Formats: sequence, C-alpha cells, structure tokens
Amino acid sequence: MDCRYLEFSPTKSEERINRALQVFPKGLLMRLLVFALYLLGLDRKAVAALVGTVEESVKSVIRFVMRDGFPALRDRRRSEVPPVTIASLSQPHISVRRDGNWYVAEFGSNGNALRIPVSFQIQAKTVLLSLVNAGLLSVPQTAATLGIHASHCRELARKLASHDVVESLVDKRQGQKRDYLVGPEQKAEIIQQLVARAITGQSTSSDVLAEALNDRLQAKFAPRTIRWHIQKLGLTHIKKTLPQLVEM
Repeated sequence: MDCRYLEFSPTKSEERINRALQVFPKGLLMRLLVFALYLLGLDRKAVAALVGTVEESVKSVIRFVMRDGFPALRDRRRSEVPPVTIASLSQPHISVRRDGNWYVAEFGSNGNALRIPVSFQIQAKTVLLSLVNAGLLSVPQTAATLGIHASHCRELARKLASHDVVESLVDKRQGQKRDYLVGPEQKAEIIQQLVARAITGQSTSSDVLAEALNDRLQAKFAPRTIRWHIQKLGLTHIKKTLPQLVEM
C-alpha cells in the first residue's frame, strides 16, 4: 500500500485521535497505531518517533501481534477498561440549592431534580445528609443550603450515619413548661400596674413598670422581661384603648 501521494492532516488526526480516546484506552489506541503504521511501510524507528515511544516497544508490539493476533494489542499487565465504561459507572454529579420555598437537588445535566419544601425540615435534612454520607454532596454546599454551620452539618450527618432519623434529627428539647420567674402573682401585678397607669395617664414604659414591680415584690425584673410578658399577654395596645373604654 503506497501512501506517499496521500495528504495527511495533522489537525484532523489530532481531532480523530481525541475522539477515539473516548472509546479506547490510550495504551490500546497507541498499539493499534503502531501496528497500522508498521503495516503501511514505516520502519520501526519512524513509528516510534510518531507515536512518542521507544523503538524497543514498537518491536515488542509487532512481535506479539504477529504471534498472538488481536488479543496481543491489549496490555496484559493491567485490565484496561474503555473510558466510556468508566464514565457509565461513575457517580452522577449532584448539586443542591435553595430556590424560594424549596430545596432543589439536581442530578446531572439531564434536568432530573428532587424538590423538597423548606417547611419539611426533617425530610430535607434526611435526604441531603444521606447524600453527604454517600459522598454525593459536600458538607459546605449542604450546610449553606440548609442555613446551618458546616460543623453542625457534619455532626448531624455523623449522627444520621449511626442512628435513625428520630434519634439524629428530631429536636427532642422541650421548652420551659411554665414561667418560673414570672408566675401568676407576678403576671397579675404586671397587669395591675399597666392598667392603673394607663387609666391615670401615667407612663407605661417597661422601665417604669419594672421599677414599680421590683419595689412592690422585692424582685429584680429587667425591663425586657416586662416587655416580653406584656406582649405575650396581649396587652401591648392596652394603654391606648383602656382609657377610651373607661370613659364610655
């Protein structure tokens, strides 16, 4: 086969080799080229220069192929798996983000996505932290999406890996069952002081009320404590409405 009068394009050759590398392992493709160039009439030294190897390697490839046929093209020192096979077995790329009232986990570039309402916190943490434990999501990305610190995210993922959801993610802390500092007597005094001052047109600020309660009850209530209980009892606007009600 005389190739002397044929024109070879280096640019097309590079493009075609790069495409072929998506199917063939590099070592196998190079040995195919070595054998093909040898069959086309190049001497071993020229073949070695073209494929970037040593002349002894070219001789070995040719000798083995001529003796054993096509199986000799494969590198028997290791198992060569085509890149396409490796890609098909690799883990999918997963990203997660918050989109308004939804947590959105996207799987690859084909548009597949899992959407979880932000209000479903236990469900969202279970799914996303399970993906973290599987190595499919990073801790920083997941923590940013859930709005928690990375260290807390890592700790929750660790718990979920060794315990069930209820033990790991459900907040079992119970709030204070009753107001130990401000009991019924203290609340009654707050209401009494607020009503009396509202009717008589005196100041009902939390600072004034705190001072009055501390004098009468020999306590040490902070103004912010008084403000909180006034709001909790629904008395915030009483100083405006109560005088009008009394005058009716």
